[in-house]
Amino acid sequence: MARSRSWIPVERRWLGLDRRSLLPALVVLVIAVVLRAVIPWIDHHIAEDDVVRAGDRLNLSSGLTVTPPVGWLLIDGLLVGASTVQPGTGSSTATVARSGVGAQIQVAPFAGDANALLDQLNRNESRSDDRPEFTIDGSRGAVNAAGGIAGVVENYTSTSSDGIIAAYVLPDGRGLAIEVSGAESQLSAHNGQISAMLRSVSVEARS
Repeated sequence: MARSRSWIPVERRWLGLDRRSLLPALVVLVIAVVLRAVIPWIDHHIAEDDVVRAGDRLNLSSGLTVTPPVGWLLIDGLLVGASTVQPGTGSSTATVARSGVGAQIQVAPFAGDANALLDQLNRNESRSDDRPEFTIDGSRGAVNAAGGIAGVVENYTSTSSDGIIAAYVLPDGRGLAIEVSGAESQLSAHNGQISAMLRSVSVEARS
């Protein structure tokens, strides 16, 4: 007698179900729980103080500030804003992120110009295990930031992520590096916010 295509041998049954379908069903259930419960729980528990608001600026010491995009999450660093510290005492590093895109900012003494700093940053990234197959994509461009601070910027690709590196050198002998990394589609989606952040580098007068 011919068996129906839906017939399941008894050794493959569990509570009347095909055991082969249990694992895929469990995976779907876990994904559904993460989307419907876990992610909303994480969003709910992010402190409002950790989300960048309009008017916030990253405090990078000695009056140097960068304006991060509104709505991004502050991972590391100090903000200058209505409820935070004033320019002067800040942090030499900062990190903000949103939707798979992260921006890492670092300030350190540097004796050369912006092009020399970007060359050094590229050499460092090309040797890093975090950026396999690091390759500069396109030509080097200029960034005309607030207060007459000039910087240079390049795009790169790698097998782990794509990104943008900008370098600035300040009159007080400090170098500023901003690296934004993420998937190409996410970088494109936030291109306007990233460009505005790169142009926002400023040195403010201290009171």
